[in-house]
Amino acid sequence: MGKKYWLALANLIWLGCWPAGMAHASEGQIVVASPSVQHDWYQSSTAEQARHELESQLQEAVLAQLHPDFYRLWQQLQKTPTDKRGALYDEAFGKLARFQQAWRAMDLVAREQMQTLKLDLTKSLAHEAVGDNLLDQVKQLRPQVAEYEAVRGEVRKLLAMPMAKHWPNLDIPTLRSGESSTELGQIRAILNALGDGAPSSDEEVIYDADTEAAIKQFQRRHGLTADGIIGRQTRSWLNTGPQVRASLLLRNLWRRDLVDQLAGRYVLVNIPDYRLSVVESGNEVFTSRVIVGKEQRATPILASEIRSIVLNPAWHVPRSILSKDILPKLGRDPAYLDREQFEVIDGEGNPVQFSEDGWHQALASGFPYRLRQKPGDHNALGRYKFYLPNNDAIYLHSTPRKALFEQGARAFSSGCIRVEHADDLAELLLADSRYQPDKVANILKETQTKWLPLTSPIPVFTVYWSSWIDEEGRQQLRNDIYGFDRVSFQSRLL
Repeated sequence: MGKKYWLALANLIWLGCWPAGMAHASEGQIVVASPSVQHDWYQSSTAEQARHELESQLQEAVLAQLHPDFYRLWQQLQKTPTDKRGALYDEAFGKLARFQQAWRAMDLVAREQMQTLKLDLTKSLAHEAVGDNLLDQVKQLRPQVAEYEAVRGEVRKLLAMPMAKHWPNLDIPTLRSGESSTELGQIRAILNALGDGAPSSDEEVIYDADTEAAIKQFQRRHGLTADGIIGRQTRSWLNTGPQVRASLLLRNLWRRDLVDQLAGRYVLVNIPDYRLSVVESGNEVFTSRVIVGKEQRATPILASEIRSIVLNPAWHVPRSILSKDILPKLGRDPAYLDREQFEVIDGEGNPVQFSEDGWHQALASGFPYRLRQKPGDHNALGRYKFYLPNNDAIYLHSTPRKALFEQGARAFSSGCIRVEHADDLAELLLADSRYQPDKVANILKETQTKWLPLTSPIPVFTVYWSSWIDEEGRQQLRNDIYGFDRVSFQSRLL
């Protein structure tokens, strides 16, 4: 991700979970409008621009599926003559202002999960809008994101596509290069419409090399494994039309709405992008692929801070993983614990030894013990654990299973975040400490657990950004792995 992607990070600020060491902007930056103010929407050319701006914002709010009130207002606006829309414009202005106020009062979890459908948009507003003219006041209602204009331009381009209202729906089996399909003409039309460039072919029904190259680019833009195989997920994204793409782009724009300005250095984990970044002064200085929680054990949205890095960590197995994953294995394979170097410990942390009969009794009684995996290369946490306080017992860690990072979709864990380049991340975060690489290397030669406190805690955020405009001006999209965008309060948006 480039600089533009990170400039919008102020949407992560949530005063109730703000980590130490981060700067706050003044509360006076929140600008909303008074519900009692009535505007003259027809007084001048500036007012005309304000009307167009307000209509654009209302349309974007409908597409983003922010709240049913916006859809109702949009429908009323379309049925009302332009010169008689004054009262509707005032209502839309007030609703957008109240939404902005309510949005910025929400906590980080509710905002990233887009829990907006039941917001009360009738509450009194805190401040009157300010600005030299009506257009300036309307513009204040936008999500304050650096790439707003780029997103608006992409949305307009998507909605203006000739195919937008009649998007194809492919229903084909898995298709590989060299195979034939009568749907290839439709596939090429979709790729060309979305800017992934599939040249026409003399062999229209043959999946040729040029079309395969376009499919691979399409797959990369959608966070899929770029293997050129048109399978279930690739077909699903090909079937995703412009309106849904615009909706995802606009929903994520609000997720990144500027409220305050982040300062200093912080770690960001974008869950659906399976990627961790370290950002400093608005610039990405480090990035790594990550593995996040599967849907049933989702990685939570959180704001915390990394306080310590643990070398050679032991793994204290959570009770949920013990019950769901390990105990069933023990019933089939009693040697599993010894092979994976687990210790059985009691409630006081003391090792427990069992006879064969004792094992059966322990398993039959629900196994009222805990498991601890010894440190080492075999350990599920690898050699690095990044400790951050939170109520979900979630942390970042390395892993001995490196092959999984090569997959496009990487929701495999039980909630914690596995970092591919954990060693490089640790070196970066410890750079200003007394634990330099040579000292760390010596510690790693042993198997004793060592806690290394950071000189200053590093804020860390997990977010859910599933669509954005990249540095090349192209829309990136990611699978909605936790279902935060599975929402619709009308069958047809616009």
